[in-house]
Amino acid sequence: MKEHLLTVENVVTKLGITSRTLHYYEQINLIQPATRTEGGHRLYDVAVVDKLKHILHLKEYLGASLEEIRFILEAEDALGQLRNLFRQETSELEKTKILRESMVLLESQVRIIDDKINALNMMREGFVKRLEKCKSYEQEME
Repeated sequence: MKEHLLTVENVVTKLGITSRTLHYYEQINLIQPATRTEGGHRLYDVAVVDKLKHILHLKEYLGASLEEIRFILEAEDALGQLRNLFRQETSELEKTKILRESMVLLESQVRIIDDKINALNMMREGFVKRLEKCKSYEQEME
């Protein structure tokens, strides 16, 4: 199983991040190493590397803060647990409760994304106005 574990150096090279970023994400409990060597060096498994990729995508594509990322990851974990409960549950009443709880979590995730989209649209509108103004000045100068 050791051959599937990556060192800090392997992970930072693979993901293009710094070791400081990796250690900081551990420090704030976004991730945890899979295990440590006898000498105390951190080792990461595929699940942790995939979680890191997900965190980096949330930062890059959604522009999410680390606090928002924590909230998203916690919601995703909770949704996974609810999915497992739903599959095990036989009572229709309990399944309905689980579905409602899942919907609340999903709605909160959609709100985060909508807020980011709205903020980006406002920023875009500002740049478009400035661009139009530049074009207008250029036309006046011709």
